[in-house]
Amino acid sequence: MSSDSSNAASNYNKKNIYVMVNGMPGPMATAAAEACLRKGLKLAPFAMTGPEMEESTITVVDEVTKRSANVLLIPSPQTDNIVAQLQGLRQALQSNSDSSSNSVLVAIDYTHPSAVNGNAQFYVQHQIPFVMGTTGGDRVQLLQTVQPLDGDGDSAAISCVIAPNMGKQIVAMQSALQQLAQQYPGSFAGYTLQVTESHQKTKADTSGTAKAVIQSIQTLIGGDGGDGGDGGGDNNTKNSFNMDEDIQMIRNEQDALAFGVPEHALQGHAFHTYTLTSPDQSVQFQLQHNVAGRTIYAEGTADAVQFLAKKLLLQQQDDSVKPRVYSMINVLEEGALE
Repeated sequence: MSSDSSNAASNYNKKNIYVMVNGMPGPMATAAAEACLRKGLKLAPFAMTGPEMEESTITVVDEVTKRSANVLLIPSPQTDNIVAQLQGLRQALQSNSDSSSNSVLVAIDYTHPSAVNGNAQFYVQHQIPFVMGTTGGDRVQLLQTVQPLDGDGDSAAISCVIAPNMGKQIVAMQSALQQLAQQYPGSFAGYTLQVTESHQKTKADTSGTAKAVIQSIQTLIGGDGGDGGDGGGDNNTKNSFNMDEDIQMIRNEQDALAFGVPEHALQGHAFHTYTLTSPDQSVQFQLQHNVAGRTIYAEGTADAVQFLAKKLLLQQQDDSVKPRVYSMINVLEEGALE
């Protein structure tokens, strides 16, 4: 560990991390807020909520530690109100001699796919480092919003963690699959791929995790990464997998139950099955990851916040350390997990 990293670690205090959890009272955002409290972080006293919601104050309670916090939810169109709250919090932190030098504010985004790009622009404009847990939206535009200003491919407009999945164990599986694909591309040449993913009926978009896993599997097959192209090779043209057409999405409760989702998890689950079948149908490989509930994602999100907070402290101490776009794999690689 470098001396700068050591200094950042020594100045790190969970009590000085304030988390603006956007998307409450939605269940994923609320679960992330509870996880933050459980890990000893502070919730910002305000957050953005959906445009159709009314302004209200909610109490977030972590049932494990019994920690709680009141949060004012402000509809996202009320930008002036949100900015005023933001300025007030920053002024309060600056006036607090015990924490001002080491305090950081990080946003968590579990809103809606349609809000991803606008929210990212808001975070950049107002210099709010963020963890983007919301999937969907225009991901190319999202990266263009936060990616390098100086063209060196490293520094960014603001530090953030962007990942299609915040579940640490699932991310580890994805990383292993990526490494397998890089080491043995085309080893499943000729195999066909079938993908079924089931989520709660309120999830509006196709699973970002499924898309990431499919890209690695397509490399193993020798295909085109799943964008609907020509398959990437003479032997695999017929096996090209189209992300927009070939993923079987389950979003109704009857089909979810038939797929094996427990009844108690119908309102929050992620069941994925990827099946590879040989050309003569004699061999079949299957990869599954089934998650009931939201805890795995909430815990990973809170870990990502702490990882980002330490990076921000390092930036405060060393002007040569530039903002970056991180992934959950970066979080895993640094062992920033609890």
